[in-house]
Amino acid sequence: MHKTYRVQYEWDIVHIRSEAREIARMMGFDEVDQARIVQAISELGRNVIHHAEEGEITLSEAEENGQRGIRIRVRDTGPGMPNLQDWKQGTGQSVGETGGLKSVDMLMDEMRQIPVDSGTCVEAIKWLKHADVENESTVRPQRQS
Repeated sequence: MHKTYRVQYEWDIVHIRSEAREIARMMGFDEVDQARIVQAISELGRNVIHHAEEGEITLSEAEENGQRGIRIRVRDTGPGMPNLQDWKQGTGQSVGETGGLKSVDMLMDEMRQIPVDSGTCVEAIKWLKHADVENESTVRPQRQS
C-alpha cells in the first residue's frame, strides 16, 4: 500500500483523514490508534498549509524487525525547518509553531526529519500493537448508516 495526496487546502486534509482512517482500520489498528493516526495527519497537514504553499502526504505500510505499521511522510515546498529536534522540544520557537509537531510526536511511535534539498520532509510511524496483529483477521466491516 502506497498512496500520495496533494495538500494545498484544508479540505484536502479532510479527505486524507478519511482515507487514512479506513487504511488504518483495514490494517488492523484499533479505534484509539486510528484516531491518533488521523489526528497526526491533521497536525502535519495544517503545518503544510500554514508554513508552506503546498505539499504532499504519503501513506504507506511500514515493516521493520517483524513489526507492521503505517508510515506518514509529509513533504512541503516551504522555507524548510532547520532541526526537527529543536521544534519537538520547543526551543527557539513560539508555542503555536511547535504545538502540532509535539502532538504528532506524542501520538505516533516514531517521528523523524528526512533531509531534502528544499522544503521540509517529516516521517511518522505508528506500529501495530501485538494484540492488534492477532486480531487483524477478525476486523469487522464498518456499519452502514
